Amino acid sequence: MAQNDSKRALAVKLAQMQQKADGSAMAEQLTASAVQPLLAGWSQRLDETVPPARQKDVRDKLDVELKKYADSTQKVVEAQTAKAAEAALVPIFMEKLSEEELKQIVAYMESPASAKFQALGPDATNAWAKRIVDATKPQVENGAKNFEAAANRIVTSNGGSSPAKK
Repeated sequence: MAQNDSKRALAVKLAQMQQKADGSAMAEQLTASAVQPLLAGWSQRLDETVPPARQKDVRDKLDVELKKYADSTQKVVEAQTAKAAEAALVPIFMEKLSEEELKQIVAYMESPASAKFQALGPDATNAWAKRIVDATKPQVENGAKNFEAAANRIVTSNGGSSPAKK
């Protein structure tokens, strides 16, 4: 029984460490997934129903309300991240990891090497992303041009007017 208690304590500690490391990003991602559909829906509805001369004023007012919703949603989600981390992660850690593995993971996560590695995260991620962007930029831009041309043909052939060239 004592072994199970020490394993559980390690699993709880690991869940708390993971929540601390990933909780903010998860809350932001979940908030964005709640906000984005509203933003997209209302943006389209605005374009379809509000005369162009009034759209900026209406957009500004909608942005204020959307920010209120986003801020409120962020607080609600953040409040649940810590609670949900332990409830969701501890059973998985208990089932999938041995006590020795939990000890090793916790020891690593508390080590200076782990702290140094984590600190590299933003720089490493940015360098990686830059490489991907640099390597794919011509194909992505060409694909966007092809989409724009196809979309323009579709819209103009269905009674729309041709957009002004940028």
